[in-house]
Amino acid sequence: MDEKAKEFLKKCIEIYSPSGEEKEYSEFLADFLKKHDFIVRFDKVGNLIAEKGSGKPKLLLVSHMDTIPGELPVIEKDGKIYGRGAVDCKSSLAAMVYSISQYNFKQENAGKIIFSGIIREEDSLIGIEEFMNSNIQPDYAIFGEPTNINQICIGYKGRICLGFRVLSESGHVASSWLHVNAIEVCLEIWKMVKGACWHLTENYCKKSVKTKYYNQIIPNLTVISGGHLTNCIPSESVIQVDIRFPPSINSEKILSEIRKSILNFKHMYENQVKINFQIQENISSLIEGYEMTGNNLLIGALRWAIFNTIKDKPKIIKKTGTTFINHIGLSHGIPSITYGPGDPKLEHTNNEFIEIDEYLKTIEVYKKFFRKFLELYKKRN
Repeated sequence: MDEKAKEFLKKCIEIYSPSGEEKEYSEFLADFLKKHDFIVRFDKVGNLIAEKGSGKPKLLLVSHMDTIPGELPVIEKDGKIYGRGAVDCKSSLAAMVYSISQYNFKQENAGKIIFSGIIREEDSLIGIEEFMNSNIQPDYAIFGEPTNINQICIGYKGRICLGFRVLSESGHVASSWLHVNAIEVCLEIWKMVKGACWHLTENYCKKSVKTKYYNQIIPNLTVISGGHLTNCIPSESVIQVDIRFPPSINSEKILSEIRKSILNFKHMYENQVKINFQIQENISSLIEGYEMTGNNLLIGALRWAIFNTIKDKPKIIKKTGTTFINHIGLSHGIPSITYGPGDPKLEHTNNEFIEIDEYLKTIEVYKKFFRKFLELYKKRN
């Protein structure tokens, strides 16, 4: 067992770094990378950016440094390390950082490796948005997040976080026909959002049993509020809807269908009751879906490295969530995948743990990957 690699991971987990409190952890990583001759800097929001090497290919390895709140005791037991962030996603980040510290940059045409630790993945987009404004122009990217050691994720769904606020005039329930009930309108809007998503899924999305939920547009009603008194018609109500959608359809088409339905409903409702009311829309988050297509050398090299480390054929998967790889892959227009040790089902639980052997084997995967990736790149170019 590589005791140094294990102790490095344990130290990463021991440094508690919930969103907004990543400073100690980022400085620990920065010091480690400086000792291995990386040029290290922090951007204005606190993202860690480390670079070494020159020329092509420029390979970006990126992960997030924060965890959800809730400190857990760090325990090593039965070949596992328990603790907050053990899965999400300090073992992925540690495997990346430790492996690049061992990379031989002295070999001919070794290329350039850029590592970035992003802040506040769990509570906002402030870290990734600032990182995307940097002048880094990678050719390939791997995002470190748990996929299990034998799986590579090539696709993520897009996300629209959509809010509606309905405003009307309040009145007594004894004469409810003289007023528009803002809560009832919000419930009608939710029905229209669901209907629009179902219609688009049926007519424009791929049908596949294997990736059934990945290929669906799935809306979720996540927040609803309104009303103050039991004998008053509510004059204000708010709903929030989270829509996850596949890369095969874009957000503009979804929003257009929803808006058309709501405008038709509002026009019909006001004509019927002869009372005007307002519907205000707010989009708090929007990112398109991303999927890497084709058997790119990034996937080829990583599949080879996984097989030659664990002697098991790796799987290519697509996830129903949304992550930073959407931003990186779409913004830079480059091949981008997600890979990392650990069981994603343990994320955000109080039973987070990583198998030490899986973490150590992931480091070996990366070491083999770097060599194979460079070999394939040189052949292609």
